[in-house]
Amino acid sequence: MRIQRSGQRCGRRGPVSTRLIGSAAIAALLLATATTAPAMAQDSVGRSSRLAAYSIPAQPLGSALTTFADRAGLKLLFPSQLVTGRKSGGLSGNFSPEQALGRLLAGTGLTYRFTNASTVTIIAAGQSADAGGANGTTVLAPIVVQGSQGGTTGYVATRSAGGTKTDTPLIRTPASVSVVTKQQITDQNAQSVSQAMRYTAGVVAEQRGVNEDSLEYLYSRGFQTTTYLDGLQIPFTGFNIATRDSYLFDHVESIRGPASVLYGQTPPGGIINVVGKEPTETPEHEVFVQTGSYGRVQGGFDFSGPVADRDDLFYRLTATGLTTGTQTDFVDQKRIGIAPAFTWKPDEDTKLTVTGVYQRDPEAGTFNYVPAVGTVLPGLVHIPRSFNTGDPGFDEYEKEEASIGYSFEHRFNDVWQVKQNFRYLHNSQTIHHVGDGSDYDASGTALDRIAYNNFGTVDAITVDNQAIATFDTGALSHQMLFGFDFQNIQYDHHLYYGSTSGPDAPPLSIIDPVYYQYIPTPDFMLGTSNKQRTQQYGLYAQDQIEFGKATFVGSLRQDWANTHTVSYKDGSASDQDDHALTGRVGLIYNFDNGLAPYVSYSTSFQPLSGTTDTGSALQPTKGKQYEIGVKYQPVGSDSFVTASLFDLRQTNVKVSSSLYPGSVTQTGEVRSRGIELEAHAYLTDDLQAIASYTYTDIENTRATANIQGKRPAGIPANMASLWLSYDMPDNVAPGLKIMGGTRFVGGSFGNPTNTFSVPSTTLFDIGLQYDFEKQFPKAKGLTATLNVTNLFDKTYVTCTDMTYCTYGQGRLVLAGLRYKW
Repeated sequence: MRIQRSGQRCGRRGPVSTRLIGSAAIAALLLATATTAPAMAQDSVGRSSRLAAYSIPAQPLGSALTTFADRAGLKLLFPSQLVTGRKSGGLSGNFSPEQALGRLLAGTGLTYRFTNASTVTIIAAGQSADAGGANGTTVLAPIVVQGSQGGTTGYVATRSAGGTKTDTPLIRTPASVSVVTKQQITDQNAQSVSQAMRYTAGVVAEQRGVNEDSLEYLYSRGFQTTTYLDGLQIPFTGFNIATRDSYLFDHVESIRGPASVLYGQTPPGGIINVVGKEPTETPEHEVFVQTGSYGRVQGGFDFSGPVADRDDLFYRLTATGLTTGTQTDFVDQKRIGIAPAFTWKPDEDTKLTVTGVYQRDPEAGTFNYVPAVGTVLPGLVHIPRSFNTGDPGFDEYEKEEASIGYSFEHRFNDVWQVKQNFRYLHNSQTIHHVGDGSDYDASGTALDRIAYNNFGTVDAITVDNQAIATFDTGALSHQMLFGFDFQNIQYDHHLYYGSTSGPDAPPLSIIDPVYYQYIPTPDFMLGTSNKQRTQQYGLYAQDQIEFGKATFVGSLRQDWANTHTVSYKDGSASDQDDHALTGRVGLIYNFDNGLAPYVSYSTSFQPLSGTTDTGSALQPTKGKQYEIGVKYQPVGSDSFVTASLFDLRQTNVKVSSSLYPGSVTQTGEVRSRGIELEAHAYLTDDLQAIASYTYTDIENTRATANIQGKRPAGIPANMASLWLSYDMPDNVAPGLKIMGGTRFVGGSFGNPTNTFSVPSTTLFDIGLQYDFEKQFPKAKGLTATLNVTNLFDKTYVTCTDMTYCTYGQGRLVLAGLRYKW
């Protein structure tokens, strides 16, 4: 008999999380009422009759029970020989856990018993749960089938709240949603959100090369994305962007296509939702240290569990610190971050989680642009990859962000529940730099430079209120969502560029650079220096209707936005009011073989500041998308595949007018259409894979003559990636995991007018992990890690204009130790 540890899937060597994010909710369901199913022996353990959607085709009983455990978030116990050779007729529809188990076990001669609120023992009919061994027979250890973390096993996620704001299986979500799981982030040793998205379809993760380490700009389907943290927007205000340390969050979701109907003002290409770490009900402890290239020193800890052995109060405390040099001469990166969290569960229907995040980057890393000539294009001199176009005696780059918020949820009965998410965030940044957008002087061997100072703060209050109703009308099962959200963003920004009272910044020779020169303090204030307050209100509704094997999603939203701006340049004030109606409809059908074709239509809006050449306020840009696709979740297999085709258009785009310099109209349009393929799978019990391919055909379909028919800069037509992870057999190299991947980023145009191209690049990454426990039992919990990105030290460049190019990260080696207990 095969013996399986708690926390592992049947037949799987690698560990999986031993709790669902939603295990508290499942426990609440089980403790709420005590109902009886036909196949269940009576017991006194409280459990729930609340319904959940199941779609489990007929298959071997063992795999059917595994699928059920994932969906219900329960732990199942049974000897392997008990299910061997038995088949389940499957089930489809909305059932309580008792009803679902009764149907799965019907005709098998087996029954079940809840041994506690979240554990079920499968037994032969007529046998008591503790029978065995009474007649001198040997009792074999049971298999433990554990509901996985949020529907996640390894790299494979099967559920997400990002696409619908409800905990919905991806196979029933008619939209493109990718989840970068916690294990993927850990195995690839991603240090930021950008790095975590490297292997995700549809996302250009590092358009600004090494600058992404300090200033994350992510693009989805050709459009810049907005980042959310736990479903609440992080204000995007130019340079006030915190590069979030990956150790402070759990996983990342990419929701592609227009998402305004649930999230308000967003770009048409989609959003990125970062999901933070929450307290766990079981004690978990981890510490790590790491070193690597450029003298890196890094460490952190992550502690979680009950407070003082209480069963209603839980905590989590995560912290990390970093100091390292960088690829760019004279530039360092330093960081401290801490994320405390507490969860209070006074009863099984109520949950309050309070979270805080503080991150300070006193040296925020690289902010270093180089011209295309001398990097991508030939020039009189070649600019080295490590070349710093600024001056270490003048340059300063510092960021700080603090936030506190809470997530509250309460279930009134089997139909109604309410949720409220709130956060206050403060962000500040300072950039003193010389060399931004520099071009050559007359000699062609030195860079003309202009110094600038950029500093500002953001204060944001965001709240999202939700009411969810789950009910049936005849053959239709509904999950209705009603929401009202609000955000108030205060942005205070100063930008000084160049000196009016002294000489310009001195040029910098490429061949013989001289640093620590005198740089005059910038004193010319740009017109973009202002104080701005934006308020947005949104009212939305959504109905997810399941009828048989089909799921229909319909959503509608109305937004109102007001922006009040006061110029620091001349003291002028302006107000702008916008409103928009957005929506989404989608349909997906689940076949018994795991295939699920879908179709959807969605819209978006995004306010713009300023006026047209007639003096009218600029209207919000609008987006609309048609998408068709198919998802595949093979029966009895831990894998998930998505293929999608989309046609996306953004209208009301600002274009220059010939009426007078600086005048604009809103007659522009950008069209993006393409194909996205993505697969996450266990190819064997020990071999995991992630594969993706993206084709993006994006074009300015209505624009001024110089960019009409051109592609936006920095958006490749083709991208592809492959990542493999293999746990070596115990008889070959016990405890060793080897990993490797390749990333292809196709060529792109380097400027908006498409006058030069940036070549494609192919990069290779590798990783090793060694679990000491396999060879040294006393070293339980100790793991050594090694990751190398850009293994062959490929030199490559990204560009968005002639003087705005950046080098990509060269070979980076990270080695560390982790200890868990």
